[in-house]
Amino acid sequence: MPISCRRTPSAIVAILALVALSTPGQAQAPETDLARENERLSAQVRDLEATLKAALARIAELEKSLAAAGSSGTTPGTTAAPRSIAASNLSPAGLTTAIRADFKAEFEASGLPVLTDTSTEEDRIRYERWLKKWVAARNRQFRERVSWPVAIKGAEAVSTNETLVNFQPWDIKDATAVGKTFELVIPTRSYARATRRRNANMDDDIGRLDGVFVPRIRFNSARMEPGPFDNPPYLGPMAELFWSFDFKALSAQITDADATPADASGTKP
Repeated sequence: MPISCRRTPSAIVAILALVALSTPGQAQAPETDLARENERLSAQVRDLEATLKAALARIAELEKSLAAAGSSGTTPGTTAAPRSIAASNLSPAGLTTAIRADFKAEFEASGLPVLTDTSTEEDRIRYERWLKKWVAARNRQFRERVSWPVAIKGAEAVSTNETLVNFQPWDIKDATAVGKTFELVIPTRSYARATRRRNANMDDDIGRLDGVFVPRIRFNSARMEPGPFDNPPYLGPMAELFWSFDFKALSAQITDADATPADASGTKP
């Protein structure tokens, strides 16, 4: 018996109708996925561009450092002897000022937008990534062995073996105090030894403080502004500026060599 084909056109029409109804929904999903992928790739490109810009700025900075090292006869990468640093330009206040200046310059070079409470999640992630790298690098870079001329302004015993001493950066050449005072807890025997012989013509003991300046810049994701008391010291969004000092010695003897001016890096020419 011949098979009837009269219903075939109707079946084809029904199938085509179903295909037509399902196609827009199926096409929309790939378009949405493509848009998301484009957005992700665009963000990645922007991040790479910012990283490249920062790297180029850092390369330029290193080239200047190499040129300066070449002109001064020093070899980059060698371990420097303890530095005799002029109190007028490098003291705790001077070094923290240098750290702040470096943060500002490196952030501007990064091309990142200023982070605020209304910043996008993408901008926040990029900034946090940049900041953590900067913090780790600068905590190493600004660690300094120093030898500072200081005036001893006062002291207070905090225990049998330790004394809190108030130091004033001192300009040997001009015989005058410069910059802000700072306090350190040092061994009582070191303080007593340095102040045993007081110069009758001076109100304060003048000595040389040797040690290691240790920056302790800290990442704090909750810190977005200085606050009313700026405590701890605010460096920038999510960044706080701490420092400590590894005490080595306090000497009452200062030679004429300590009066030699320091260059921009803090090392005597």
